[in-house]
Amino acid sequence: MPFSDALTMDQVVFHIPRHYGEDDRGNDAWIEDPATEVFGCSVQPLDSAEYLTSSSDQMVARWQFFGPPDMELTSHDLIEVDGQKYEVDGRPGIARAASPFLTHLEAVLKEYTG
Repeated sequence: MPFSDALTMDQVVFHIPRHYGEDDRGNDAWIEDPATEVFGCSVQPLDSAEYLTSSSDQMVARWQFFGPPDMELTSHDLIEVDGQKYEVDGRPGIARAASPFLTHLEAVLKEYTG
């Protein structure tokens, strides 16, 4: 039984690969490729911090992502779950184990609001 069949891996996410290129106006920008639906995932809260200044109120939240080891997630990509887009924060990695059931991909996701 693969890791994605575990009861806690019950979320469906959209993997949105990104690359740096030119937008329609010739400006350098992150270009989003078409989203791919990925089954057998889990997104769990880690921490958040609020930054208050005289001109803004911003919150940064981090989430732990678990997914299938073959999804080819990179540090530039986005994950969309429950209508919210999250940026991959740092390099995703494969958590290897003696049993294929436990082998999975892990990444930290970041969300900005405000």
